[in-house]
Formats: sequence, structure tokens, C-alpha cells
Amino acid sequence: MEFYRKLQLKQTASGLGFYIFAMQITMYVIAISGLTASILSASSYDTTVSLLLDNIVSIISIFFIGLFYCALSKTNLQKTIPIKKVSGKLLINLVFISLSVAFISDYITEIFLTNVSIFGIHNNVSLEFSTNNYIENILYVISVALIPPLVEEFAFRGIILHKLREYGDTFAVLISALLFGLVHGNIVQIPFAFIVGIALGFVTIKANSLIPAMITHFIINFSSVLITILNDNKILNENLIETFYIGFILIVVIGAIFSAIRLAKNKRFFTLDTYAEISFKDRVKTVFSSTGIIFVLVVTLIEIIISVG
Repeated sequence: MEFYRKLQLKQTASGLGFYIFAMQITMYVIAISGLTASILSASSYDTTVSLLLDNIVSIISIFFIGLFYCALSKTNLQKTIPIKKVSGKLLINLVFISLSVAFISDYITEIFLTNVSIFGIHNNVSLEFSTNNYIENILYVISVALIPPLVEEFAFRGIILHKLREYGDTFAVLISALLFGLVHGNIVQIPFAFIVGIALGFVTIKANSLIPAMITHFIINFSSVLITILNDNKILNENLIETFYIGFILIVVIGAIFSAIRLAKNKRFFTLDTYAEISFKDRVKTVFSSTGIIFVLVVTLIEIIISVG
């Protein structure tokens, strides 16, 4: 029985791995094709074109390939992608908690990057963007703050988390979060995305809906986008923006503390279902020895090598 379950898990993990691998390759093919077309036409690869291309890449590589994967694996989309109404109180509590985890992990990531730079490891991937007009601002919000929360939650807290929950909720949250981190492909985002992925996976399971994760993901991305727009367009003083941002974080953390206290009244709320058929260690080994996941690891390793210098 254990052998059969391991084989089943390996097949599931491999299928998910090939979905992510197809996602990674499609992103590169579309991005390179767009850049090549721009060079051949001798036109400038400006911000507007770049943002439009980002939208196309995200929708095709994550959403449409995800639908194709679900069709091939005969996955029930209604069960896999739970978009259910969540009570207002629970929604607010879960968003406060997941947001506070995101902001704390961002701080931890900054410490990590500072420490690794001591050893001569530097990130060559710039995550900063620059916008100069209303059209670029709108496209920036759509491509960074709106589309990623929709398509990435569809993929990682929808398809991937759902497929792995059969082997334990804790396992599903951790593995889906790790894959979410790895697909970002650089040392700036991998640790941050992994920790955030854990929080988003947890709130998805507790709400039995993608809505809290999507809202949290949107707020995280939008806050970053808003700061960039306010800075680039000289709308507010940089020190004032930083003050408002710190104040916002404090409100979120305080709100998260009260939310955690309220939710902890249910003693089982902060626990996840366990799984005993296969040990946790064997489940992890099975996932990361599957062919599809190995392909993902190879691509991710290449991306990390390129991103550091």
C-alpha cells in the first residue's frame, strides 16, 4: 500500500513539475520573442511594451497552461480552484495574519541579503521599475498588483496545493510554498516568496477559498507598486512615503496580533490535518526525485546562477 501511494505521489509531483517547467519555459520563450521582435524592428523596448508583454506572459504561461494541465489530468476545476465567499470577520483576520507574515519575511529577506553580500554574493536582478505617465502607471498596477495575485494563486494555492493535500495539509502547504519560491528564480525573491507562500497556503486551507490569499497577494504587490509610482512621479516626499509605509506595517502587525488571539479561541484553528501513510521525509524525497520536479530544479538553479555574481 505504501509503495502504491509513493508511486501515486511521484506521478502527481512529476505532473505538477512539468506544469511549472512548461510555465518557466513559456515565460522565457515569449519574453525572448518579444525582445527579439523589438530589436529586429529597431523600435525601443519601452516601459509600456515591457508591461504589456509581462501581462501576456503571465496569463499564457500560468493560467492557460494551468487549464491545459487540468484538462490533461482530468482535474475538477470547481474543487481545485475554490472561489467561495468567506465571512467578513474570518476574511479580515486571515488577511491581517498573512500580511504580517509577508512584511516580517520581507524584513528577514533584507537581513539575509545583507549577510550573503558579505561573502561576495550579489544579486544582479533588479526588481525596481520606473513609470513616467498615467498609462504606464495603470499598466504597472495591472501587470504587478492585479494579474499575478490572480494567476499565481490559481496555480500555487489552487492547482498545486489542492493536488498535494491528499498527502497531508502541512506537507501540501510547505511543498507548494517551496515551489512558489523556486519559480521566482532569484535569491531576492525565493526566501520571501517561500515564507509568504506558507502563509497563503495556510489561509487558503482555513478559508477553503482562494479569496484571502488573492487579497493578501494583491495588497503586498500593490503596496510595492504604489511606493514606486509615488516616488517616480514625485507625488510625495520620500521620507513621508516611508513614514506612511512603516505606519501601515505597524497597523497590520497589531491587527494580526488581535486576529491571532481571536482565532486561537478555537484550539484547533492553527493546526493542520496530519497524514500517516508515508513519513514526511519519504514524501519529500518522493516529490524531489520525480522527473518533472527535477526539471524545475535545474531551470531554477540556472536562474539563480545567472542572478548572482
